[in-house]
Amino acid sequence: MTEIYLFAFANWAVCSAVGVIAICRLNAMQGSVLFRVRSEYAVYLGGATLSGFQFWLGEWPGWGDLAMSTALLVGLMCSAHAWRRGDADEAPDIASGHGDLRHEDGTLLTD
Repeated sequence: MTEIYLFAFANWAVCSAVGVIAICRLNAMQGSVLFRVRSEYAVYLGGATLSGFQFWLGEWPGWGDLAMSTALLVGLMCSAHAWRRGDADEAPDIASGHGDLRHEDGTLLTD
């Protein structure tokens, strides 16, 4: 029984970190950020909340839950460099606009 509680606590801790990151990034997004990017972080927040508190629903996390939660947290931490801009609290350029298509040499792709 103790192992179940340890999994529940570890999963809750990892999901809490995912939730905090998602809230911070959603807070940094303003009107120019693409809807699909805002939706991505809203889904991360919802999924982390549900997964972190699944023991209240009668479900207990196992290795798979903990592995997926940890993988999501690592992915968010790996993209932290794109969100870190000194004192500015805003989404990176790649989240706020469409990019143009270019060839490998950097010239624009045209019809």
